Amino acid sequence: MNLRSMVFAVFLPAMVPLAAMAQSPPKTPTKTKFEPPQFESALAIARQSGDAVISNVLAVQPEIPLGPDDVLKGYERGMTAIAERVSAELAGISQAVRLGHITRDQAEYLTQERYQLAVMQYQVLATLHDSLAHAMVQASNRSHAPPQDW
Repeated sequence: MNLRSMVFAVFLPAMVPLAAMAQSPPKTPTKTKFEPPQFESALAIARQSGDAVISNVLAVQPEIPLGPDDVLKGYERGMTAIAERVSAELAGISQAVRLGHITRDQAEYLTQERYQLAVMQYQVLATLHDSLAHAMVQASNRSHAPPQDW
């Protein structure tokens, strides 16, 4: 028995059910709720002048891809937002203790939890910031280096 026959014998039982499924009629969806567009909206679109349509198309602002400097600034904004958020959360915890909504032990637990979470988030953003800044410096050094002769 040659290799082709063995491969055919192994894959034939797997292919027959797939072929049968491919030939079965597709199931029709039940209870579709397709509604045609409203007549008034279709007329409103048809009544727009060519200039209005063109100005609507041109009014869309294209997205400009961010460069490395923009990403670095985004990381810095994220780090600032983390500091502001944790400050507000700690103020809220402090106020809840003063108002008697939570106990001092609960406040300590919540404070530690919020602080640890904020530190981890800050460290992630700081690491991403530092690695991108380092990569930018290396790329700048490579672009300013004289070409090497082999």
